[in-house]
Amino acid sequence: MKKLSKFFILLIVCILVMSGCQKKEEETTEEKQAEALEIENKTDDSEEKDNGGEQESEEADQPEQQEDSQEIKTVTIYSPNENADGFVTSQVETTEVTESWVMEQLIAKGVVPGDVQVLSCTEMQENEVDSLKLDLNQSFGTFLQSMGTAGEYVALGGVCNTFLDAYGCDQIQITVEGETLATGHAEYPGYLTKFE
Repeated sequence: MKKLSKFFILLIVCILVMSGCQKKEEETTEEKQAEALEIENKTDDSEEKDNGGEQESEEADQPEQQEDSQEIKTVTIYSPNENADGFVTSQVETTEVTESWVMEQLIAKGVVPGDVQVLSCTEMQENEVDSLKLDLNQSFGTFLQSMGTAGEYVALGGVCNTFLDAYGCDQIQITVEGETLATGHAEYPGYLTKFE
């Protein structure tokens, strides 16, 4: 009996070690691909400078100077934690915050499915409060309707908190195809503030 239990413990340890190695290999592959892209971009830049005259070289330097002068902004992306009872945050840097860029980050983190699109995003002052009106396509409403209460809370909270942080606003109103956001659990006719 003791030999059998020792065998199972050893088997579980081996499985855990093997699964850990697979994750490292996946991360290493992704890192190698990113490095290859960086090297390729540097090679392209150097070829452009070698092929052109002095005038082309000066023109190529101008966009780089403009990029350096752009301010890099750090945006906090909110995604559900493993228990779907809170949020995990990550910091992403960008030179320009757009509604499509923010949505891409939420899709990449698995907060919303890939077919969710921003139809409009408008910053405004509502009763002297920095406000944001966000209109999403029907896919977002359908997605929330398919979730349980906890899932709905963290998905909606992830979208709200991320957009509020990205645009520096205090409240957000989310609509679906111009209509009030309604799920099987609740309706959201007015402004929402940050989810805790």
